[in-house]
Amino acid sequence: MTSITLSSKGQFVVPANIRKQAGVSTGDQFFVRYDEKSQEIRLKRAKTIDEQADRFTSFIKPGVKPLENASDFYSQREPRI
Repeated sequence: MTSITLSSKGQFVVPANIRKQAGVSTGDQFFVRYDEKSQEIRLKRAKTIDEQADRFTSFIKPGVKPLENASDFYSQREPRI
């Protein structure tokens, strides 16, 4: 575990070795939350638009044209009975 210090501006620096291990770099965005029970401040890297797109496009079957919007999805699905 590494010790860091909070600056007067409420900022802290994530040590280079931790950034490297986590695969994060300048400009990455994070979600932050405080857990009262454990008294921990937790960071979670936000996924980039490209990462989110990769996740969703992985569900597209080969040879099937991706839908452009939600209306296309509802018009093409089979009605529920």
